[in-house]
Amino acid sequence: MDDGARYIAAALAHAGWDTLPASAELRYPPLAEDDAAWRAADRILVASEPYAFRERDAVALAQRHGKPALRIDAEMTSWYGPRAIAGFRYLAQLRRSLAAAPRE
Repeated sequence: MDDGARYIAAALAHAGWDTLPASAELRYPPLAEDDAAWRAADRILVASEPYAFRERDAVALAQRHGKPALRIDAEMTSWYGPRAIAGFRYLAQLRRSLAAAPRE
């Protein structure tokens, strides 16, 4: 797995999020429509890059899998270096705000 994908998983874990297990074979492993990960997830996060998920993509995923879905700012989650501290704050604040919000 590349360093960027490991960084994203580590940043999410640092903020208290659980993620899919890492794959050594594929940078962004695809999930089949019937993959157990969809059923196990509490929420689906889609990023603004490297694939530019749009809000309508998040809505479609939420409807298809019956889970809340949210588009997140990938610059804050995957651009390590100068944005790392702000990114950790972004993820922690996002997690707190979602935890405080009523369940959909």
